[in-house]
Amino acid sequence: MKMTQLKDIRWDCRAMLSPIRCLPAEVLVEILRWTPKSNIELRDTPDNYQSFFVHGFNVFKISEGPWYLGQVCSSWRYIVRFLIKIGCPLNPEDIRITAPGKGMIALLNQALERGRNHQVIQCFDLLLTHSERWGCVELEIDPFYVPRLSQVRGRVNRLEELNLMCIPDAMPGNLDAFKIAPKLRTLEFGGMHAEADTPFPKENLSFFSDARPVLGHHTVRKYLDIIASAPRLTMFFYFHYDSTIPESPSEHHPQIVHQSLRTLSTALGPLIDSLTLPGLLWLTAQSRMRFGGAFDCPEDTVSRIYHLVVRSECSLTSLSFVGAIMDENLLPLLRLIPRLISLSFEWYDPVPSEESDAAMRSVFLDMSKTVCVGDGIQHMLLPRLDVLELKIFLVEFETVEFLDAGLVEMVASRCIPVDSRVLEMLRINVHGRGFHVPFIIDDSDFGLEKLKSFQDHGLELDLDLDDLEDHSSLEGMYSSESEDGE
Repeated sequence: MKMTQLKDIRWDCRAMLSPIRCLPAEVLVEILRWTPKSNIELRDTPDNYQSFFVHGFNVFKISEGPWYLGQVCSSWRYIVRFLIKIGCPLNPEDIRITAPGKGMIALLNQALERGRNHQVIQCFDLLLTHSERWGCVELEIDPFYVPRLSQVRGRVNRLEELNLMCIPDAMPGNLDAFKIAPKLRTLEFGGMHAEADTPFPKENLSFFSDARPVLGHHTVRKYLDIIASAPRLTMFFYFHYDSTIPESPSEHHPQIVHQSLRTLSTALGPLIDSLTLPGLLWLTAQSRMRFGGAFDCPEDTVSRIYHLVVRSECSLTSLSFVGAIMDENLLPLLRLIPRLISLSFEWYDPVPSEESDAAMRSVFLDMSKTVCVGDGIQHMLLPRLDVLELKIFLVEFETVEFLDAGLVEMVASRCIPVDSRVLEMLRINVHGRGFHVPFIIDDSDFGLEKLKSFQDHGLELDLDLDDLEDHSSLEGMYSSESEDGE
């Protein structure tokens, strides 16, 4: 019986593999290159983690990937050994999952050797020994593993881009792994402890982003030093979340003049006050990362930005506020930047404050005014504006007062001009429950239908009014109809 089963297995294998044996090696190569497993689902792991997906070959499973192919026949073994690209998309098992201990390093070394100098998709603890091959690295690791990164110090000479995210937040301490990285151009930190010291070279740095709480005036001095020491820096982002900003008047920070910085995103007041940026084009006031929590900017954010623009004499083309209170400084600020193309407001309060409401109404009124210039006309405020965004979230049973006929009238003046530049994009997003938007129920000539009619004049209108109360009403209506049908 056993002999019969073995013969059957042998016959099945021959029948299955015979067509493959007839294919030329170059055809097999193309098949292998274009038909790898793009997703491998791992289940029933020793630590009972939830299933997840990896891309490429798992080098620790010899029944998959290039190891499996190498066991088929001599032709395949030759291809696996000499076709570099088969060994390139390797993906070692997740660091949190126990991999088989026997021969683990040997398997990894052999896979890396086969891939030669081609980029490896993902790196973790075992790949630290091959850090000299790193060019672009993205690490999302547990704080427990952060100290191990010190092993790569002085061995990341090819590193150009680094994104290091600690989940959850890292512990205090020093991380000098990237202190010597002569080609580093892009650096992103996320989840680092406020007291963590993370030195890095700044000579070639062009992009810097960091998200961590403020640690007194030391934080301001540290980021000013980064900006001052990075002559090629063009983009700078710092998010302080909801941590307390130091306001001691006795602390003095020197003024930093930076000619090449084009993009700034922060709400750290003392940092803004210490910068002079003549070449600044894109400015965003926010204290959180886009995928983070809803943290508001300090109350005096608009005032600080106004003085930054006055000092810098810059010509902003894009200005965004995320969670900032608008005040009497908003209108004077906008008058300073006539070349502005994109203007965005975003709030996460239950509803913008009365002060913000008054400021926005005043801005809309001035944005409607025009003036004769030569043989034509142009708008007095923001004559080059192409994009306007108004986004309000978490509104519950309140009215967004400034979204009224005044807004529609302003849009009308910019969509049906005689000779002036037209508004190309208007985005209005209001999300919440039981809220009211005045222009929706306005029966005058400047209501919802009028706003929609501007699409016939080329306006791209993104109107998203997501009211959970309406959803509940619809669900109740459908439920009643279903019951009646029964």
